[in-house]
Amino acid sequence: MHAYTVASCYKFVTIHDPDLFKPDILNTMKKYRILGTFILATEGLNAGFSGTAEDMQKMYTFLRADPRLTDLIFKETYTDTMPFERRKVKLRSEIVTLGVPGTEALITKETHLSPEDWNKLLDDPDVLVLDARNHYEVTLGQFRGAVDPKIDTFREFPAYVEKNLLDKKKCTIAMYCTGGIRCEKSTAYFKNLGFENVYQLDGGILNYIDTIPEEESKWDGSCFVFDDRMAI
Repeated sequence: MHAYTVASCYKFVTIHDPDLFKPDILNTMKKYRILGTFILATEGLNAGFSGTAEDMQKMYTFLRADPRLTDLIFKETYTDTMPFERRKVKLRSEIVTLGVPGTEALITKETHLSPEDWNKLLDDPDVLVLDARNHYEVTLGQFRGAVDPKIDTFREFPAYVEKNLLDKKKCTIAMYCTGGIRCEKSTAYFKNLGFENVYQLDGGILNYIDTIPEEESKWDGSCFVFDDRMAI
């Protein structure tokens, strides 16, 4: 059994008072000896944090007690070394920065593909598989045949799309990222531009690695993570 549980989570949900929610989260992190980062915005919550298994369950209970977060899903990995140095709660205009005003994440599952369905889609040579992560993440690992936009930040993603993909609005596009949050925003952005067939890997790479047996996996390499471990 590992010493620490590491969790990531996000949810697009209206939070009218992120400035009031911030001290509650920070105080609870201190109470349960949780380290990591929470990002709050009026569009929702995005977090990565760690603690002992017992303390993490208490943190989950606190978060899910909020009526806006009752169905919050936590993706867990495990380590023997605390992967965060501090505890932080940040207020932002977006919980993941695309930088395109008016892009609201689609609160729907119709664009989500399970890891099993994702594998089937990857076998279709007519599907454009697009990595929505930054280039330094892609260098550690990616799905076979995926396109790397070679961006340094997610904010550069719209410029890549407008320069390279506007003539592909009839194509089927399958996107993936680490945990799913960037694809939620990207899917909404594509839909706003008039793309018709855009899908995303449900739960991102983390869910895929956890679900698909190694002998059936179409993933090559490691997955970059945003803590001191760097990759899993």
